Amino acid sequence: MTTTLIGAALLVLLPTAPADAAGSVRAVHGAGVPVTGVLARQEALDRLADEITRVPEHERALVPGYAGHTVDPRRGHLDLYWHGGIPDRVTSVLAAAPTGITSAVHEAPYSLRELRAGRDRLVGAVVHGEAGAVWTSAGPVVDGSGLTVTYTPDTPDTADTPDGARRHGAAIAGEMSARAAELAGVPVTAVVAAASVATATRHSDASPWSAGAELTTPGNGWCTSGFGGWRGTTAVLLTASHCGTSGTYRTGAGAVVGTAADSDTGLDTTVVDVTGSPSGKYFDGGWDDGTGFAKRVVGAGRNNVGDLVCASGAMSGVHCSLRITATDVAAEVNGQWRTDLDTATRTDDSTVAVAKGDSGGPVVASVNGGADMQARGIISAGTGNPVVCGSVAAQTTCWDSLRFVPIGPIVSKFGLSLA
Repeated sequence: MTTTLIGAALLVLLPTAPADAAGSVRAVHGAGVPVTGVLARQEALDRLADEITRVPEHERALVPGYAGHTVDPRRGHLDLYWHGGIPDRVTSVLAAAPTGITSAVHEAPYSLRELRAGRDRLVGAVVHGEAGAVWTSAGPVVDGSGLTVTYTPDTPDTADTPDGARRHGAAIAGEMSARAAELAGVPVTAVVAAASVATATRHSDASPWSAGAELTTPGNGWCTSGFGGWRGTTAVLLTASHCGTSGTYRTGAGAVVGTAADSDTGLDTTVVDVTGSPSGKYFDGGWDDGTGFAKRVVGAGRNNVGDLVCASGAMSGVHCSLRITATDVAAEVNGQWRTDLDTATRTDDSTVAVAKGDSGGPVVASVNGGADMQARGIISAGTGNPVVCGSVAAQTTCWDSLRFVPIGPIVSKFGLSLA
């Protein structure tokens, strides 16, 4: 596909975007000159995406016509999917992108607003037990073509041959897609996947408190501390609500951290009032590394499909080069439906994405090549495929993907100022 660059007197051969079937490429912007460093390109792409939508991540559905976008930090490229006419302002923003950042605009069959409404109708059917629904997650396809849902089969596949099994599985998937599409009112692709599993086990933290430390929950379970900050004049730490919504949290060594003061189970977040103050840092390194490996957190950012992020948990340590593969996902986590989750998957099969015990831990992204990191969310669940854990604090289960709650709605809901 050869396309004329807008604002540049040359031609460039661009590879077809993975979701290009949703619509033709309307325009391509940028000069295609490489920018030094993957993380530098990601930072430029994220700024460009923010300027396009101008709203927090969880409010992108309010932008008329917006369907989704992906970023590719390795190429320095952004694909934007839009339903209907593209505002002149957006065209101008893309045309003014930094040298070395390219973008393409694609037609989308549906807006994000329409797809989220369909997602919510589907979740409502599950929650209220309608039509025997057995879906475990639902979220928009980033190109605006419909929804992807996951489900657990009612019965195991008993076909006698591999080919028969494939045909039998395809038939079930087709039935599930049709059932979900009827309720959602938009096209649906259904795939088999296990339900997400909450990931609720650095051992002895103290004030000033850092994210990524081991927490002993009010129910004597293991979780991980999230970002620290302030709620008015009260110092707080975040963690996952499935770790506990009331009672006292302690360090792995048993010292009191603080008391659960507020929570939102839909956001899978608990706010813990703490004695002392937050450090504004998170533990960066293996699960057995100490405070010498703490790294500074600077502000909060929005998540984009294609972003590379890191997750830090007390059970399994830090894992980076996790690629965000989906946003705006609703998923059932241990019997509780949670909305507006994001999904990140490992890009290196020599590591893991998350382990049980990492719940509540921070998800971060680089803002200046790695010296400082930006808050992106807190870990909610493991998903995808179980994988060999490697070095962990205790015997546990690990996955190749994780679901996390984006930081934007958390800050907005609880009125937080991150440290």
